[in-house]
Amino acid sequence: MGIILPVIVILLVSGACVFLIIRNRKVKARLHACLKALDEAKKSNDSKDKFFSIVAHDLKSPFNSLMGLSEMLMLQAENLNSEQVQYHSRQIFNSSKRLYTLVDDLLQWSRAQSGKIAYNPEKIDINILSSNVVNLQRISVQEKDIVIALKMDSGLEAYADANIYSTVLRNLIANAIKFSKLGSTIYVSAHRRSEGMIEVMINDRGVGMEREILESIFKIDEKHTTVGTFNEQGTGLGLILCKEFVEINRGQIFVESEVGLGTTVRFTVPAAEINKK
Repeated sequence: MGIILPVIVILLVSGACVFLIIRNRKVKARLHACLKALDEAKKSNDSKDKFFSIVAHDLKSPFNSLMGLSEMLMLQAENLNSEQVQYHSRQIFNSSKRLYTLVDDLLQWSRAQSGKIAYNPEKIDINILSSNVVNLQRISVQEKDIVIALKMDSGLEAYADANIYSTVLRNLIANAIKFSKLGSTIYVSAHRRSEGMIEVMINDRGVGMEREILESIFKIDEKHTTVGTFNEQGTGLGLILCKEFVEINRGQIFVESEVGLGTTVRFTVPAAEINKK
């Protein structure tokens, strides 16, 4: 008994020490995870602060144009001929359109960040939805004499939100139109991938992007707008919004581009058969 008692005490002490060591490690791991999450949150907030400062600056430009042009028309309307009035009216319209697009993009981005975008997944026919979007976009390509060629595998059914899918495809095609050269062709295609995803691809033969721009197109704290082939002004939010919406639909988005050769954007949506399992 004299020998057993000290052994029991030693075992209990050893067990307590082991328990404290394990517990200490767990506390340290949790603390490390909390600090990491805090650091990531701080970086995210810093990025958003920088993003809002960029947007605030971008909002000033169309507002200044609107106020300046409308003031000039108000003060000098009697001295301007019809051609001059038409020109300045067109400038006001373009500034208003750019302002509306920027505000609309901001509202959509804000809704996506707050989780207020309605997500109603269902079985959707990719061929029909894509054809509808392309047909609507064909009207806007006439000025540049651009052809939109639609080539999709038959029987493509996805499990996704139809409105979100259409919004992404519409924005990506509009982007391709903006940067496409006169008389060029935009290719819209889709196929089923081996892992059960459907991949949609939009390829243009436009101006392309520099590597520096390509590496920052999904970063909200870096300005990366590019003027289109007809001097169209962008908001810098288009691809960021597309990425948000693609991810809401449980997919991914990829961009490849080369200056002078064009840009290819690919995004995925889950195939309908995945959700049968």
